[in-house]
Amino acid sequence: MSELNIALNAGRRIAHRVHVRLGANGLLGIVMVLAAIVGLGYAIHTQREATDLQAQAETARSQAARVTTPPVVVLPANERLARFQNWFPSVDTSTTDLRTIFKAAQASHLTLTRGEYALTSIDGSGGLQKFDVILPVKEHYGSVKSFVADVLNQLPHASLAELRVERPAAATDELDTRVHFTLYYRAHTT
Repeated sequence: MSELNIALNAGRRIAHRVHVRLGANGLLGIVMVLAAIVGLGYAIHTQREATDLQAQAETARSQAARVTTPPVVVLPANERLARFQNWFPSVDTSTTDLRTIFKAAQASHLTLTRGEYALTSIDGSGGLQKFDVILPVKEHYGSVKSFVADVLNQLPHASLAELRVERPAAATDELDTRVHFTLYYRAHTT
């Protein structure tokens, strides 16, 4: 016989002897006592975990109470405006930005034959200026889309003010497109 069968037979003999001596009620009582012991052990373990979690929560509360938040400093309006304007590049970089636009057009296989350019002040103080760049383009939509995306990715101070697309004839694939970028600059270098 295998060792497992020997162990099972021994277990059956012991269970039979206990059953004969104690009866069904005695066996039920032993099972209930064992279940109570296991349940008590689980309850003690759970209580320890709860105590540990309470201690961790109290530690976190005390650490949070010690943290001081710095006071919020509200700057005067003119200083806030000056800081905002300083985020923009100087108007002196507009020529470099135009080169970036022309390189993006070349990379997208667009030919820029002409354009309209206008530099104007945004506010009365002369702190910010906008540079409007209007470019008529005849090309497929995919090339124009790639061009616009490239310019906006390379020049974070640029926005697409207008994109007008017209198909001159149903049989043609080329589109008449008007691309209008607005680039924002600080008026003077500081």
